[in-house]
Amino acid sequence: MQISLDTDKKTMLTAPEALPVKNTDNPEADKKRLFKAAKELEAMFMYHMLKAMRKTVPNSETASMGGDMGKDIYTQIFDQKLAEVMAGTNHRGLADSIYNSLVGNLENSADQTSDDLNTLETVLPRKVYLPVTDENRNTPKPKTKSEAQPLTTTDLDNIVKRASVKYDLDPNLLHAVIRTESGGDPRAESPAGARGLMQLIDSTAADLGVDDVFDPEKNIDGGARYLRQMLDRFGDMEHALAAYNAGPATVERYGGIPPYPETQNYVRRVLAGVSDRGAGT
Repeated sequence: MQISLDTDKKTMLTAPEALPVKNTDNPEADKKRLFKAAKELEAMFMYHMLKAMRKTVPNSETASMGGDMGKDIYTQIFDQKLAEVMAGTNHRGLADSIYNSLVGNLENSADQTSDDLNTLETVLPRKVYLPVTDENRNTPKPKTKSEAQPLTTTDLDNIVKRASVKYDLDPNLLHAVIRTESGGDPRAESPAGARGLMQLIDSTAADLGVDDVFDPEKNIDGGARYLRQMLDRFGDMEHALAAYNAGPATVERYGGIPPYPETQNYVRRVLAGVSDRGAGT
């Protein structure tokens, strides 16, 4: 505690330093700080009590020290030291009551925190996280272009055969479309975004349920299904191939093969490929 003088030549006693009541890693040090603060608070209280009592005594010229500032300072220092001595030697006074109350709050706070943690750990269920793997994932992981495996001639023949039976198509027709579209490369990708052996664009692949355009089996199955839809829609092989290349709306708008050199060449190449494979068999 400190003593200071204001402009009216009166002294005042500052309050003890703030002492937050909280848990730390050193409870014994906290208790010592609490005890010191309690003693300082009691000394401040006793000082003001002595000051109030002194005001009740009549002023005596014989007892004074001149009635000046020196007398006031001396009297205040005397009262302060007396209050500190009284507070320091009294173990059943105000300071002990304050100290016991603060220590109780400190210990209860520590116990309550521990109890709260134990209660939460008991009541709340423990979360268990399962790693996400290809085995327990809801949807299969699509292969990327770089993950597509090389396709052997035997594998390609078997996939085409299954698709031709499933959709009632000539396997030579499917082979010719694959050769014209991608050159037989399951990783082929056009600047327009068509991918895989039968060059399916994303919107068409989604409509056909193909979730991995670089998977040869899925790509050929989706392409064969779409070609069957075009054949059923137009009832003509040339128109169906033109619709596969340029879109069914374009064929309908022109009433046949559209006047696009790319589409016209595409139809001719596929039909030539069907003939060549048929002649070879």
